[in-house]
Amino acid sequence: MKHPPPPPALSDPTGREVVQAALAEAAARLDERLVAAFAIGSLAHGGFAPLVSDVDVALVVDRADADAATAIDAVRRDTIQRYAGTPHHALASRLSLFWSDWESLADGTDAGRFPATDRLDLLDSGILLYGADRRSGCARPGRDELLLDSAAFAATRFADPAYVHTLRHPEGLAAEGARAATKAVLFPVRFLYTAATGMLGRNDDAARWYTAPPQPSSSLVAAAGRWRAGGIDDATAAAELLRRELLPLYLHCLDRLREHTAAAGRPDLAVTLARLLTTLA
Repeated sequence: MKHPPPPPALSDPTGREVVQAALAEAAARLDERLVAAFAIGSLAHGGFAPLVSDVDVALVVDRADADAATAIDAVRRDTIQRYAGTPHHALASRLSLFWSDWESLADGTDAGRFPATDRLDLLDSGILLYGADRRSGCARPGRDELLLDSAAFAATRFADPAYVHTLRHPEGLAAEGARAATKAVLFPVRFLYTAATGMLGRNDDAARWYTAPPQPSSSLVAAAGRWRAGGIDDATAAAELLRRELLPLYLHCLDRLREHTAAAGRPDLAVTLARLLTTLA
């Protein structure tokens, strides 16, 4: 397979370097099976924060099967290993690979690893790195699909016992650093934004929407926006803010998702979310 050209300009030089390394590994591992590659996420659409952001790459293969899954797992592992012992290792370790084939993307099915929110990001903001761009023939996730995707994620992730413990004792997130704290805060804000607008919940857009006009956890959400860019400068104040406002934010999010899943004809998800609300409250 001809080696892919360097990717076009992306929003951060270090993130761009990791993307190019991942693309080279994908070309080596997948050979002719790699038919297209895109940068997605905040590196492509803006708002990338090197301290906390993931590096998101979408790979399109000829067929989404078990062999492709094995090869793509190796692409991620080898890309991260390439940066072992270097200043960029922390960022490389946040490489996230989404993948499918054009047929599945056209049908809107979830073959491979490509949740609805990331498919929408691909369609709206993906930057083509390699191959032919066939996005015009892809199914666009609707509002209900985005909401149900978010609700299913919340029902699984937020119910994990370790996560429940974190939500009940969130002050420890401040000691873990800006990445752990901002992800915990902005996950539910992004879900609430999608529920209210039907649009993809990008961190900056969702945080601005949540804080204007102010809502119950606006001080925490505004602080998380600052932490993404500059880190946590006062861990004691951050811990107190997390203790006071994080759990109410999650309860608000889960209640809204419960309402939407019930209205969308998914009583099973609504019941699961209601149980989680009871557990957390």
